Amino acid sequence: MRFLLPFGLVAIAFSSLVFYETHAMNQHYTDDLVREQAAMAMEFNLAIRAYASETTRPAAEKILGKDAFVPELMSGSFISRSIFEKVQKRFPGYILRSASDHPRNPANQSTPAEQQILDFFRHNPQVGERNEQIQMDGRRYMAQFKPRWMKQDCLHCHGDPKDAPAALVEKYGGTAGFHRQMGDVVGLDMIAIPVQTVEAAMASETRWKSLVLSVWLAFLFGLIIIVFHFVVTRRLTAMARHFREIAAQSEISHMTPVEVEGRDEIDVLKAAFNKLFEQLRMMHASLELRVTQRTADLARANDGLKQEVTERQRMEEALRESERRLQAIINRAPFGAHFYELMSDGRLVLTGANPAADKVMRVAHQSFLNKSIEEAFPDLKQTGIPDALRRVAASGQDYQNDQVEYNGEEIKGVFAFHAFQTGVNRMAVFFQDVTARKRGEDAIRASLEEKTVLLKEVHHRVKNNLQIVISLLNLQAVRTKNPMALDTLQETGNRVRSMALLHETLYRSESLGRVNFAHYIVSICDHLLRSYGPKAARIKLEPHLEEISIDLDQAVSCGLIINELVSNALKHAFPEGRAGRIIVELHTLPQEQFVLKVADDGVGMPPQLDIRQTGTLGHQLVFMLVEKLRGTLEVTRDHGTAFCITFQAKHGEERL
Repeated sequence: MRFLLPFGLVAIAFSSLVFYETHAMNQHYTDDLVREQAAMAMEFNLAIRAYASETTRPAAEKILGKDAFVPELMSGSFISRSIFEKVQKRFPGYILRSASDHPRNPANQSTPAEQQILDFFRHNPQVGERNEQIQMDGRRYMAQFKPRWMKQDCLHCHGDPKDAPAALVEKYGGTAGFHRQMGDVVGLDMIAIPVQTVEAAMASETRWKSLVLSVWLAFLFGLIIIVFHFVVTRRLTAMARHFREIAAQSEISHMTPVEVEGRDEIDVLKAAFNKLFEQLRMMHASLELRVTQRTADLARANDGLKQEVTERQRMEEALRESERRLQAIINRAPFGAHFYELMSDGRLVLTGANPAADKVMRVAHQSFLNKSIEEAFPDLKQTGIPDALRRVAASGQDYQNDQVEYNGEEIKGVFAFHAFQTGVNRMAVFFQDVTARKRGEDAIRASLEEKTVLLKEVHHRVKNNLQIVISLLNLQAVRTKNPMALDTLQETGNRVRSMALLHETLYRSESLGRVNFAHYIVSICDHLLRSYGPKAARIKLEPHLEEISIDLDQAVSCGLIINELVSNALKHAFPEGRAGRIIVELHTLPQEQFVLKVADDGVGMPPQLDIRQTGTLGHQLVFMLVEKLRGTLEVTRDHGTAFCITFQAKHGEERL
């Protein structure tokens, strides 16, 4: 039974695995079938809409006129829904629905769940469809959703109400379904197919197959039990009985081999036992000889052990001599040394000190000997040093502290020490007085902090002075009526603002020699978007910036370049309130180079225009600053304009 039980478990597990894989494959096939049906129904729906839009509506407009609107002939949604209602008589579980967040027909108003799917398509324009299981009225459906995008030919009925057929406006009013933009997701189509009917049929088939499989397993297992009993169990029981009889005998001469009847596996086992039994006889005969040989080996090993003991005594004497030399070196060392022993009760006792310890601490250590560390140095009780030294003595892990300030009655100063294990529960502590060095470091640190504060104040005052210049330019702009002069004053103010932002960034930065350039770029661009007001309301800024620290001189030049290029894009790339994007990129190359790129998707510059010959101050300033950076400028005009500047990083720049 011990063999049959795991065999039965393996058979059941294998059958369960086969059944599970079959069930999973059927489930996957069912899901694919339902999904394909949903896709086919959706394609029929879209084909009907397309036919209504491309064939029926134009034909009706030719007959009735462009101001007429008959839903039965000209509305793709109405025609598709009417045809599907007839199909539902044959397939009552199928659902077709059109949904929108601003429909003309109130029945098509999107539910909260449908509104989420509409928002998903709007945020993921590259996705053309979505398949998922949903719950409706307590039933599960496989649903397919497809977005409906606003196309050019749809603007006639969904754009400006003035352009729509008069009958359409009269029927639905001038609000619902109008004022759509080109490319917007205006609605979605849904096809839902019930899956519970198919799953119920599959569950019934699964129960029937499980019953058949269980009956076959029971029959197979019973047959195996009967055959195994007559072929294996009965003969193995007889062998076990013979082995027990042999084990009960004390003399090997009374043991008899097992009788071999045939040539199957059990008889092979019997023959192997008989061979083992014969080898046991031979081993018993040679046992006394081996005992004699082993005794001789032990005698030789004893002689070798005596030699090892003598050698060990010699090594111990050499070790003691080495310890005496080490003690002599420690006694003459210029640093202090304490020796401790960890007692069984947990006390760390001072057992010795070298002569230099009295000079370093300026106190005699004779009175501290055989005292615990807390008794000898009471000011250390409130620190974690005693526990750290106990761990050194117990585990052998070194401990070092370069600044321990001690203000006792006799011992005063700042000490640095290094503790290490010298033996089992023993340790040594080497220490020296670093009071003078500590005072020097404190003086240097105070001087450095004073200079840092002074330099920050310089940056702050420069920023304030530049702010005054900006205010003067703004006052002058208020009094100026010439539009060109106003633009010039605004551009000059933005340039000064970029330098003021740099000094403000340095004032707030921990490093006064380098600038967090990504943060600096964002500050410049935010200011420019605010300064251009309503003109920049439809323009989106997309920064793609690595966190890079950059040299101060290079930051000034790059800030002015970004100011000129972003200002140029805001003024000229998006005329007449056009929407668009301005992309600012900053990344590094492996050769310690920086790449600064400013691009827009606006109207772009004419291909025949030579940008180096425009004569504008902004472009001349950009080329001059690129030359100052010793960099290269590349201008591309594909779907807008892009300026790509590559320059070498100065020594000392680093990533944040």
